[in-house]
Order: sequence, then structure tokens, then C-alpha cells
Amino acid sequence: MRVISSFVLLLTAVMAMAGDSPPVETHQILYLGDSGVVVLRMSVVVDGQGPKQRFDAFVDSLMKNLDKNNDGIVTIEEARGKILTAREAQQMQLAVTDGNPMDSSPDVSPKDGKISRSELLSYFKRIGVLPFSVRFQARAPQVDPNTGATANPAGEAPLFNLLDSNGDKKLSVQELANALEVLRKLDLDNDETISAAELQPLAAQARPVARPPMNGAAPQPAPFVSLASGESIPKLIRRVVDKYDSADAAKSGVPSLSAKNQKLSRIELGLSESQFVKYDVDGDGQLDFEELRQFVSSPESTFELSLNLTDGKVQAIGNSADKVRTTADGAAHLLFGTTQISISAMPVTAMRDPESSLQPLFMAFDADANGYLEKAEVPDNALFGATFADLDADKNGKLYLDEITDYMKPRLAVAHHRVELSIVEQGRTLFDILDSDRDGRLAHREVRGVADKLALWDKDGDGQLAETEIPLQFRMVAAEGSLANLDVSRQDPAAINQRGRSESRPTGPVWFRKMDRNSDGEISRREFLGDLDLFDKLDLNHDGAIELPEALQVKAE
Repeated sequence: MRVISSFVLLLTAVMAMAGDSPPVETHQILYLGDSGVVVLRMSVVVDGQGPKQRFDAFVDSLMKNLDKNNDGIVTIEEARGKILTAREAQQMQLAVTDGNPMDSSPDVSPKDGKISRSELLSYFKRIGVLPFSVRFQARAPQVDPNTGATANPAGEAPLFNLLDSNGDKKLSVQELANALEVLRKLDLDNDETISAAELQPLAAQARPVARPPMNGAAPQPAPFVSLASGESIPKLIRRVVDKYDSADAAKSGVPSLSAKNQKLSRIELGLSESQFVKYDVDGDGQLDFEELRQFVSSPESTFELSLNLTDGKVQAIGNSADKVRTTADGAAHLLFGTTQISISAMPVTAMRDPESSLQPLFMAFDADANGYLEKAEVPDNALFGATFADLDADKNGKLYLDEITDYMKPRLAVAHHRVELSIVEQGRTLFDILDSDRDGRLAHREVRGVADKLALWDKDGDGQLAETEIPLQFRMVAAEGSLANLDVSRQDPAAINQRGRSESRPTGPVWFRKMDRNSDGEISRREFLGDLDLFDKLDLNHDGAIELPEALQVKAE
């Protein structure tokens, strides 16, 4: 019998202020999965503040900066061009809810030509710019750019069998440790990465799977639902009921049932008896609409975690600490049923001046190299959704780099003072899960950590990994917000294009980008153009490659 489940993630941002007990921020996510109900409680802290407290402080600073004449009032004219619009939020991938482009002004209540603090906060919320937000990215199929067909999925690549050197259908510690050496021999194009095609070159030439027609069935909704996204509780309850309500008497617990009854039983929800009775107020073995409202509003926690974005640490706390496993990369792993959720925190970094990132784009558009852009040189929406008129502050028909930089600075600040939890579906096969950036190939850095997976997935404790023990995996990364394709020091885990490839890799310093010839996010000894003694000094963890954090450390010095 399939176990119906929903995953409720309760995220609580705890503000660490000495001598005070700040109000608790509550963010809830429902994961509609197959392995039972898991409730996760997380405290998210950035520089001693919770996301809401941090964003509120930013809004206070923004209001002060906008008040040019220091009269304590921010007018529409003072704020003109300095506040992110709904259109820009969507273009820049800042908005994670359906912001309304018609809500073009924060001056709404009352509409008096002035912007109050509460109006500005309400405006940001209205266009989807929240202090803490959640984005989900499903695993996209690999699409052949020439034919438009869906290629053979990476899951068909026989990675498991290739690593199973003795053919016993299990992977031992030694076989996993030898993974990198085995795969190096299959690097047919000598680019220091292994693609699905290289794992099975003959299958890659087989007929592709046809792409589903555009007028086919609507895509399935995301299995993760954030209660902070603005979706109404009644609509959410209806979605849960529609998904899990069964006419099967064994599941519903009603012997005479022959049709769906618009209620959910303990088995339908996958709850334990002790959990279920807390919500089954009338004791009839079914949760009706009002009981389900209580269930999604105040679930009992199963795991408690603390995420500190100052130092990038994830720590299991409370009674659930012994249920959470951590790996050398600092991630916490929750394994329940046939599903694994891996959670990590990306340390915040100082906000950089956007000019260094904007200059290459500016120079690319400046075809006549005269130091400024004319409207004919800039394609529509090419500069992060802003129009030429938006950027041309002095309206002289010439767009200079400093005008673009001045325009982007306040928008970059809005992004950096938010916290995003990106949830990425990794898949269920070994290839899927190791391919963490989902670019359809395995870099050496992705393969090196495969041996660490054994302890996480070895359900029967025999010291070996069977293919059936590999779970469906989701990766969660809590990080400071950023602007798509502008922050070169950050990688957005959810910035994946329709082909399942990363839209942009973390680029880092110029020397790092130039040496990373295969664009796999690290520099091997073969790619390094300097003295190998210097390579060894830059390779801080001595794993045989210079990765982005190591490159940024060098740049900082």
C-alpha cells in the first residue's frame, strides 16, 4: 500500500538579541510526498538577526536614504527610480510569488503623493519581495537543442553498474572510493567531466524520447508549498484533500465507503496515531476541513535545525539531533522512507559594487566603443528588465556605466537583505544525485564525495549500497538573496534553465574563469597555468582542484 504523505516544514527565524526574547517568525512549507509526514523546525539567523528583522532594518535605512531633504517624509518624486518595480522583480527573478505588474506604486493607502514605511513594506510584499521566501525547481528533462526532443535521461546512464566492479549489485566502500579513477577512464572528450553520453555512448545515439505536445496535460504542481507565498489556507486544504482523498475503504478507514468523502484519515495522511489524535478533535478517525486547518497551521515538529548564514553552519538541535546526519560539506541530511532532504546554509558575503559585474555587459553592447550606449545598441529588456528610459537618468539619450550602476545599487541591496530557501529536486539515481548542478555531466568535485553517501543510505547496515537504497533527493540551500546573473560570487541553486542546465555558473575572479576551461566550477592541475607549487598553495583543502571558495579567498587577500 502506498503511504500517502505530506511534508510540513516549519521555519522559525529566531532573533539573537542580548537580553530580549524577540517575536518568532514562522514560515511553513508543505511537501506533498510519499513517505509520511515529517515536520521540520528551523531557526534562520543572519548576523544575529532573523530574516524579517533584518529586512525591516533595511527598509528603515532605505526610507532614510530616500528622504533627500531630511524632512521625515518620502515623496513619490524622491523615490522615483530608486524603488524596485514589480516588473523588475519578476525579470530579475526576485519575486517568488505572482507579483502584480499593475501595482506600480507603493503610494496606495492613502494615495497622497507620500510613501510611508508601512506602505513600502506592503508594496514589497505585494510584488513578491519577501524577507524570507522559498523557491522550488523540479528536475527538468534534458532537451536536445537541435531536435527539441527530450534526450535519454541521465537516470538511464549505468553509473551504478560501472562502479560495481565485482557485479554483486552493491557498492562497497572501496568501490565508491575508486569511483573517480573508474570514471576518469571514460572521459572520451578529455574535458575532465563525465557526461551521460560518455557513460553509455551507444545508448546516446539511440532514438530520443519525443517531447510531450505543448497542448498536453498541465504540468504537475510543485510538491512544496510555502504557506508564506500568499496562497489561502482554504485553497491549500482543498489541494491536499484533492491529492490524498481516496475511495479505498482500507485507506480511508471507513468500511462502507465507496466514494471519496472529502476527509482524510491517518493512513491517507501518513501520520502516526499519536500525531493524528491531536488534530482529530471529534475522534471520528477523519480530519474534516476545520481539523485540517489546525493540522497545517500548527504541526508537531519532527526535526529541529538551526541555520546560521553568518558562518554557513547547520546544526541539529533538541530531541531530533540524533536523527539528523551531517557530512563533511556541512550539510544536514534527513532520510525518511524513500526520500532524503539535504539542507545547507550558504555564508553571506559583503555586497559588492555592481560596476565590476556590469562593465563586461556594458562593453559588449557598446559596439562603437565610445564609452556610452545609445538606445539602438541596447536590446529590449537586455539590462535586467529595465528600459533604456529607466536607466537614462539625465534623459540625454546617452547611457553611461555609472547611470546603470546607480540604478542597480538599490535593487541589489533589496536582494541582499532577503533570505531565500531554494529547493532543488535532484532525482533518484546515483547520476542524478551526484550531478548537483544538474548540467548533465559529473565534475571531479561532484564524484569525490560519493563515498560519503554510503553511511547516509545504507538502510540495512551491511556496509554496502544497493541501488534500491538510493532515495529520491531534494536539496535545500538557505542563502542571502541575489540578482540573477549579476552576483558573480554567488550561485543560485534554483537558477536552472529549461534544459536542466545551470543558467550561469559561479564565475569568480577573472583568472579563475580563464583557467576553468571546461566551466565545471573548479581548476584542475592540468588547467592551472601557473607553477604547480603555487597550485598546491591555492588548493587549500588539498583535494587536487582549486574551487570557487578557494579562489575567492585568494582574491580577498
